[in-house]
Amino acid sequence: MNRRPGWLARISSSVVLWSVALGTVLLGWRTGEILIVAAFSMIAQWEFYRMQEQKGAIVFKRLGIIAGLLFYAILWFCWVAFPEAAKTFLAWEEALFVLTVVALLFRVVLGSEGSLLPLETGGLTLLGVVYIPFLFSFLCRIALEPNNYADPRAAVLFVMLVTKLGDTGAFVAGSLLGRHRLLPRISPQKTWEGLVGGVMAALLASLAIVSLCGGLVRFRLLDAVFLGLGLGFLGVLGDLAKSAAKRDAQVKDSGRWIPGIGGALDLVDSLLFAAPAFYFYGLARFGGAAASWIPR
Repeated sequence: MNRRPGWLARISSSVVLWSVALGTVLLGWRTGEILIVAAFSMIAQWEFYRMQEQKGAIVFKRLGIIAGLLFYAILWFCWVAFPEAAKTFLAWEEALFVLTVVALLFRVVLGSEGSLLPLETGGLTLLGVVYIPFLFSFLCRIALEPNNYADPRAAVLFVMLVTKLGDTGAFVAGSLLGRHRLLPRISPQKTWEGLVGGVMAALLASLAIVSLCGGLVRFRLLDAVFLGLGLGFLGVLGDLAKSAAKRDAQVKDSGRWIPGIGGALDLVDSLLFAAPAFYFYGLARFGGAAASWIPR
């Protein structure tokens, strides 16, 4: 089978998307960073809910997507519009979780859909909120919150580059060398060779960035090794989690609007696990004092 058109489409899409992401981060347009992440988050969440509907489940899409967008509204309010409110960010976030659960239960009680299964509908709607907008919002938190280990812009570029280059390594190694299936009941296309290729590519990317950009990040060699291996593995795990959702709904791609990649969920799946892991690694390794790295 000739795979070249698929490779070309995937590379072309990646170049365009990376140009937009890098340009926004390097320009330092904080509102733009939140808007872009929120837009992809909303589309990915909508794709997730659509997959549930395709298998016959009922979900409250509008309620779930509004709750998801409110995570980004709180980020913008506390870290961009009114930085003096940053210390209340966690309280706002906790209040949103409580409000979402209450609203969801209230909606389930009032539900009039004939085939509605309350626990299934509530669980899938809430899963869509936590799985995509909440986990993906950590990318904004890395970019916005002061920390003790890197320029926030360098930190978000680090986690994106290492994770997505790991994706590319897994794709290339799996396409060229893949022979032994990893988890065929979830994804028949994933192989052990792809897993190793992804983790090794992420490790090399992490080591290269730390070596070349030592002035922007405080990571030592051991940090680069841990982060490279960890982000590479979590990227593959995020891909498998999305594959499990697609297999459950019996669909091939979450969407078809990004040539060579699929949908928004196919694009961001690896970052959903990698971004929170990177955020908490930074807190655990360098403390939570959140000292400003570079005066802004």
